[in-house]
Amino acid sequence: IMEYFNLNVLEKYPNTPMSHKEILQVIQRERLKEISGTSPLACLNAMLHTNSRGEEGIFYKVPGRMGVYTLKVSWTQQI
Repeated sequence: IMEYFNLNVLEKYPNTPMSHKEILQVIQRERLKEISGTSPLACLNAMLHTNSRGEEGIFYKVPGRMGVYTLKVSWTQQI
């Protein structure tokens, strides 16, 4: 489920690489999902990390910026 919200946020702001904290702030600010506690942040971070590995990953870890992600260009072209 968190993957859907990450994708939604990064699609909405395609030219704005974001950290997991920034993505969570957008999700909360825009009320995309009711979130409370600290576990959503850890879950979001793990999901971004996992889905930024290999050719099949839909997120891209921005070089030189620790913990900052964006959508892969090839993924956005398929949508």
